[in-house]
Amino acid sequence: MDKASLKEVFAKKVSRRDTTNDAYAQRLSSLVKKYGKFKEEEFKSWEFLKDSKDVIQFITEATTTRKDKEGNPKKPSDATKIGNLTPIIEYLTLIEEHILAENYMKVKKILDDKVIGAYQKGKSLTENQEENMISYEDLVDYMVKIEEELKLISDKPLKTHLDEWKIIELEYLRLLMRLYLLHPSRNEYATLKFINIRDYKKLKQPEFNYVVIGSKKVYLSITDYKTSQKYGRKLTDIGDKALIKMLRDLKKTRDIEGRDYLFYYTKTGEPWSNYAVTTIMTKNSKQLIGKSIGSTLLYKIIIQEAGINYNDALKNNDLDKAVKYNEILEKYAKTRGHSQAIQKLVYVTDK
Repeated sequence: MDKASLKEVFAKKVSRRDTTNDAYAQRLSSLVKKYGKFKEEEFKSWEFLKDSKDVIQFITEATTTRKDKEGNPKKPSDATKIGNLTPIIEYLTLIEEHILAENYMKVKKILDDKVIGAYQKGKSLTENQEENMISYEDLVDYMVKIEEELKLISDKPLKTHLDEWKIIELEYLRLLMRLYLLHPSRNEYATLKFINIRDYKKLKQPEFNYVVIGSKKVYLSITDYKTSQKYGRKLTDIGDKALIKMLRDLKKTRDIEGRDYLFYYTKTGEPWSNYAVTTIMTKNSKQLIGKSIGSTLLYKIIIQEAGINYNDALKNNDLDKAVKYNEILEKYAKTRGHSQAIQKLVYVTDK
């Protein structure tokens, strides 16, 4: 069950985006390898999924590489369990093993209810996110640390190729952090491409995620993202002068290179996949501030600031302030691609 063959099966659902099929294939192929290592077997077909009880036990009970405060291996979070069950259910449904798929679906439904129940009680952070949560002020300080680290390496008189790669990585991170700080969203920023506004307007139906560059205007056009089928294309104006300068400068470099993606892997020169955002963010935040901060936690940190102010305004019956922060939350919900109801249920907390 290699990734390529799995993706062929997932692609049978034509209404689903290719990036989602790729994510499902990656997740299921990884699970097959981990489960095979655990069972000391190599699974080349889906038949092992027939032992749903054992597979479910592995998904829900097998410890991860992460450890708790006492140094003991952690069990996977409910969100991780759901993330592993979903592609199994989708795969079995597509090969018409509906009864077997239902065995897994029964467990997923319970986990879904647990997650929703936790959110409704105001626990919008997973255990791992709680450990890595920082304040908005700390987030701003972290951006300063990125600048300091970038300057430290750039000022080296003699640089190795690893130093050069690190400079590029930190420049990418600096751009990503400012982009997410001002326009928080999901991992789809990894696949952004530059396009001139004239060329963009010629597109009948944009298929990719773009930074649209005009002489007076710069904006994001996001078409390929998790909830696009429900919310459609997301258009976001960029007004921050520093961010606009970063983007224009990078576009000049890409034009000279004859390339159009914003982000490329330093070793292969290939454009990023969505996974690169989480990798580069968590790796560097761990190194610089001892916290693992990916795009989801970053979103929660950013909107928590607005959420706390919004909740305070409601408690104090300050309607003007409540309207102000509700508009900010509304803008963030639109940028991320979900409703305000979901935002306030899942992401905004008094904690």
